Amino acid sequence: MTYRVRNYHFDTDLDDARLFLGEIFNHTKKLYTWVPTRLENERHGPCGSEEQREDDSKLRIWEYYDGDSSSIAALTILESYGYFWMNVHPDHDKLVHKIIPAIEEQRRQMNKGKKEELKIGTPVPVGFKSRIEHLKEFGYEDGGLCEHNQVRPLDLPPPDFQPPEGYIVRHVKLPEDFEPYSEAVNTVFSHCGMTEKLAMLYTEAGFYHDELDLVVEAPDGSFASFVTVRVDPLTRMVELEPVGTHPDHRGKGLAQAVCAEGIRRVQKHNPSCIVILGAASSEAAAKLYASLGFDKEDVHLWKKNL
Repeated sequence: MTYRVRNYHFDTDLDDARLFLGEIFNHTKKLYTWVPTRLENERHGPCGSEEQREDDSKLRIWEYYDGDSSSIAALTILESYGYFWMNVHPDHDKLVHKIIPAIEEQRRQMNKGKKEELKIGTPVPVGFKSRIEHLKEFGYEDGGLCEHNQVRPLDLPPPDFQPPEGYIVRHVKLPEDFEPYSEAVNTVFSHCGMTEKLAMLYTEAGFYHDELDLVVEAPDGSFASFVTVRVDPLTRMVELEPVGTHPDHRGKGLAQAVCAEGIRRVQKHNPSCIVILGAASSEAAAKLYASLGFDKEDVHLWKKNL
């Protein structure tokens, strides 16, 4: 088989990459990979960079050539902090033996000239036995639980949680709601730094529907909890991201109420799956998602010093 690896280009590769991730899910019915909405989040995420790049070298496409035709065999992502993901089609599973050394070299080049200890790691669901065996071959060790993947069965009726008296669930109206919206998001996710420009860029994503960008409004008019229910337009794969509750309003069931409303509203889009990938492994998060009908799978970080 003939393969070529190249950098991902947002404008020309997005749709093909979306369909590729959807095909993997349809083929395996397992969420071992990114979902398509994460690809759009690279440019349209509310916590991203205002300087958008077309050529993103941290994402790479592995193409398979057969005569004059080509198709995506794998899509890899390497973050600057050293975590990576390998989205590999099952028909090309042996390609992993080429991808792992390539990502390790990519990591070395990314940190060229820096003196700190070079570490690398990849989150892997505990059920992905073949991937774990591949990583062991290359000297990776199990670093323990790092997060959960949460998947909600499609045949499960939508939950019916409601907010307490005085609180209302409604969708966000941007740019009018920017101030309370950004205050809530930036407080829960201190790394975010959402700006008005980023908030408006968020609304331009293909996965974004304003009626699915939901908040719980407190009696004083502030935003107490929030969730965006993202719907990939090509695969109908649905991701709840981000989800959060302001510290001043926790313990009132607000996250239950806003997520439940999102799950109810998204039904009209006929989702092919409803997921939360990389969910926090805390007891509170696990209890919340279980109450909403999600099934969790432990995800461990497999790590290595280079």
